[in-house]
This record gives sequence, C-alpha cells and structure tokens, in this order.
Amino acid sequence: MRLGIDFGTTRTRVAAAIKGKYPMIEFEPEGGYHQNWYPSLIAVRREKAVFGLDALAVQYDRDWEICHSLKRYLSEGHPETLMSIREVKLTLQEWLTRFLCALREDLMRRSNLEIRPREPLQAMVGIPTNANSNQRFLTLEAFRRAGFEVLGMLNEPSAAGIEYAYRHRRLDSAGGREHLVVYDLGGGTFDVSVIRITGQRHEVIASEGISRLGGDDFDELLMGAALSQPALAVSLQKRFSLAASGIVVASLTSSFRPRLLHLCREAKEGINPNTRKIMVDFGQISHEADAVLVPIPQFYDNCRPLILKTIQLTQSVLESVLQESGPDLKTLACVYLVGGSCDLPILARSLREHFGKRVRRSPYPSAATAVGLALTADHESGYTLEERFSRFFGVWRESDDGFRISFDPIFAKETALPRPGQPPLVASRRYHPVHNVGHFRFLECGNLSPQREPCGDIISWEEVFFPFDPSLKAVNRLDEVSVKRWPEARTIWAEEVYQCDAQGIIQVSISNQTAGYTNIYRIR
Repeated sequence: MRLGIDFGTTRTRVAAAIKGKYPMIEFEPEGGYHQNWYPSLIAVRREKAVFGLDALAVQYDRDWEICHSLKRYLSEGHPETLMSIREVKLTLQEWLTRFLCALREDLMRRSNLEIRPREPLQAMVGIPTNANSNQRFLTLEAFRRAGFEVLGMLNEPSAAGIEYAYRHRRLDSAGGREHLVVYDLGGGTFDVSVIRITGQRHEVIASEGISRLGGDDFDELLMGAALSQPALAVSLQKRFSLAASGIVVASLTSSFRPRLLHLCREAKEGINPNTRKIMVDFGQISHEADAVLVPIPQFYDNCRPLILKTIQLTQSVLESVLQESGPDLKTLACVYLVGGSCDLPILARSLREHFGKRVRRSPYPSAATAVGLALTADHESGYTLEERFSRFFGVWRESDDGFRISFDPIFAKETALPRPGQPPLVASRRYHPVHNVGHFRFLECGNLSPQREPCGDIISWEEVFFPFDPSLKAVNRLDEVSVKRWPEARTIWAEEVYQCDAQGIIQVSISNQTAGYTNIYRIR
C-alpha cells in the first residue's frame, strides 16, 4: 500500500494511491463519527503516554497533560534532545517514533484503509521546505522505526504543486510551460516555492520559509484577544473580588494553556466570511469562566502583521525568480494557497488585494500536500520533481594562518537535489591541515552577504572533531583534547567528502589520507 503522509503541526493527513485514485484516509475516533485527519497530539498522565486518537479522547481531562505541536520542537533539536512531559522524559526521536507507531496502528485498525495481512505500508513523507538536515533525518528515522517503508521525502509545497497539476491542468495543455507559486501556511510553518511546470515534469526554482509562523500563532492571538475581553473580566468580578478575577485569568492562562489553545483553534476554524463575532467558550474547561465573544475586526487586526510577513516573503521570492530566470508573467499560473491555515477568510482576501486575480485556493487546502505525496508515491502517475536546497550549507574555516574566520559554502542555495534512486550529490575539499585536531562547525543559512558571510536565517549544527594527528585517532572525547598548531600537519593530506541524498540528509567523510584512516559523520 502506497501512502502520502503529511505529518502536520496540528493534524496529520494521509492519502492513499489506489488504482489511479488518491483518496484521503478517514479515521474513527471515539463517538462513532469519521474525520479525514489524525490529531498530532500527545497526552501524559503520571508515567503513561498516549498518542493521536487516544490523546484526542482525553484532551479535556484535567488529569492529562496535553502536548501540541510536536513538529515545532523538531526544528530546534536533534534526535538525542530530551523533552519532558510531566513524569515522562524521552528523546525527540523516541517521542516522534511512538507517535508514528500509534499512527501506523490506527491506520490498520481504526481507519477506512483496507490493508491485506502483512502488506507493507510504503510512504512518501512531507517535510517543510526550510527543514534542516537534522529535522529531515529525525523524521525519516522515526518513520522507519515505526514500521513504515519510506519511499522518500518531499518538500510540502512541492507536493502541493503536484496536486495542483493533477487537479487543475488540462491534458491538452500538458506540454505547455507555466510557473506556479505555492503559498503553504500550515499549523506551525510557512513555506513558499516557485515551481516550473513542463508537462508532468516539475522543477523547484526557488523556495523560502519561516520556521515558526502558522496556525498556532493565530490561535495564540485569538486566545489573547479572548482573555482580554471586558465581558470576561465582568463575569469573573461578579464571582470574585477585583483582585481575584485577575488571578483567575492568570490561572486559566497557565494551567489550561493547551486546552485554551485547542478551544481557540476550534473557534478559529469555525470562522466564515459572514462571521461577525467569534465565540470562545471557556466554560468547557473551567467552571469559573463563561463564554466570550471576540469581534472579528479585532482578531483580524491582530492577524495582519503575520499575514504581511508571508506576503512580503512571497513577493520577494517571486521577484528573485523574475530577475534571475526571467519568466514572462504570462506564464504565472497562479499563487496557489494550501495548508490548513488557508481557510481563514482574511488570508485569501489579503493575498488577493496584493496579487490580484492570480490567487487561487486549493479546493481542499488541508489535503493538498497529502494528495501530492500520494501522487508522487505512485510511480504510474507519471509526475517527476526536481528539488533544490532551500539554504546554503557550509562550515566555518580558519584562514590567513588562523587570523581570520571565513565561511565555506559546501552546497549553495538552489542547488538541485538528486531524485530518488539517483546517486547522492557530492562535494569535496582537499588540503594540508594546520592543527592536531580538526574542529568543524557546520551551519545552514538563508542568504550570504556581499562579503560572502552567512546572514538571514542561520542555524548552527553539531560540532565535529577529527584527529589529524594519528596518535589521537583512538581518543573517544576529542572535544576534551587541546586544539593546537601541529608542525607535522603540513606533511599530511586531509580530505573531506560531503554527500547529500534525495531527502536532503548530509554526511561527511573526513580522512587523513597520508596515514590512511577515515571517520564518517552525519551532520546534525
């Protein structure tokens, strides 16, 4: 069974490739109804942790601690990063693996997916465009440990671009060329990609993203607006003293924060173009508070700065493509809105005010990525995609005999990634070292300054130590060895060989070629 799995910040969606059709999979939570999404939730009580549908069933039970937005934590840590939820302390790798194990179990037992006994679940997995190498490895490894056979990973807006072509391009225009801007606003991240479509061949020519901007942030804005409503203060003052009412509001914010955010998310998702006031019923989680009404203009005014950030980034990416590639604007098909947060009416309205009639929202914005992933998983669909680096990847180096530090970009931004099944992308460096121990500090960055220095979105990764001095190659903790200039280093040839696979995961082999030994490191 081939699947497209869009692991989302708030909700995870799964589409299947079944005889040329790509239906969304429906799950069966308690209560007898069906939903075409799987909750990206963790719930913990004492030393017990439950996930997904089981966590959804206890989300309003005060005995359980609820953890939302696990995906956001992945962008900030590595597989061994520890995260505690009440008494349970696990690595990010273990938390994600357990969540995906629950997803796999519920796909087999609590969904409408018909799976034969022992039939493997082969998955094409979505990943944010601006996900770093570490997040990509963590996600890939967790899926594998959970029992999925991973066919590959695809940037989420790229997958949505394939869904656009499948849903909207006429067969008689399949040979023509056009450009598509995919605007992908999900629960936790924002990504934008410009894709060149020629027939069934898709080429990503530019991508950018904001790693912490999405539906979660709009939920926060609604929660803040709801807690600040005068009606809430008046109702609390009738039950408590003036001073105590402020304490109750503070208690609501601190003790029930995850549940408050869930209430606000549900209220936000109920907004339609005719909504005038948003009702947030605090009484669902606390007997001390009542429902409040938030005027829609107040909420929209709070949202506009975040929406403006996404519009500015989209405009910047589009302008860079027009300057460098020079496509005629007549070949711009549309700005295609996908992602669960694109249902917010103010969003499409704001984008149309800026980009005009070219804005088109997917008929199923929350499902677009999963369907595109399922299409890619289906080899008979005929769609091919060429991905690119969304950041520069490189390493800090000493130059001028150690008097200057410079950045060496190993893989440049917009470099094409290999397709699944193709050999990895390779880059190498060969030189005489200077020190007894090589201290490598890797990073990714959004842009380079005119002086070729990292700027924009910068992420530093794990430091790597390599023993150029053969007498140190058996030392386990090279980070505790004093790094010093080593005269014999001038007689040694060292080499670094970097490999990047189709998933964007990078590893480096560092060798002392003169002494004949090599260490291999995955960059994280």
